Amino acid sequence: MSTDDEQVDYEDLTSMRLDEDGLAEILAGPAECVFNWTTKDGHPVGVVVAFIHHDGKFFTTCAERRKRVPALRKRPQSGIVINAAGKTATFKGESVVHANGDPGFDELKTWFYTRLSRLDTMPDDPYVQSFAKFLDSPHRVIIETDARLVVAFDTAKFRAFTVEAMNAEAD
Repeated sequence: MSTDDEQVDYEDLTSMRLDEDGLAEILAGPAECVFNWTTKDGHPVGVVVAFIHHDGKFFTTCAERRKRVPALRKRPQSGIVINAAGKTATFKGESVVHANGDPGFDELKTWFYTRLSRLDTMPDDPYVQSFAKFLDSPHRVIIETDARLVVAFDTAKFRAFTVEAMNAEAD
């Protein structure tokens, strides 16, 4: 990374970007993310939720009475942060809240609850079957977030870079 005449630029972390395979790995899910939105007074807030990444969009769910639901209906700007096995990715985008009675909701909830509960991969598991039924409650919403990648980071690359930079300083 450096020679005797060259200084390691520890401030430039562009080479620590998460590659496409690493990003695909953390998006494969089901997994958890920190889902962020803003309060009416403009403060950011987030919660850890399960998500499914499908067709370039994120899908999460919650009870309709959660404060994020009316907040997102008024201010759809949102963010998603994923941190898994030393790989991180941050996305920003706009969210749409889908609820019972909305056009297409039955189709949406069918595939989403099946994937989120893992009923598609473990159809004979009694817990999975119960969880899929549990998700299908009358006051549950599905939040669809069309988000674009802001930054993706690989801590394994960062660790290697840090060790090399520290060793260069010691020489």
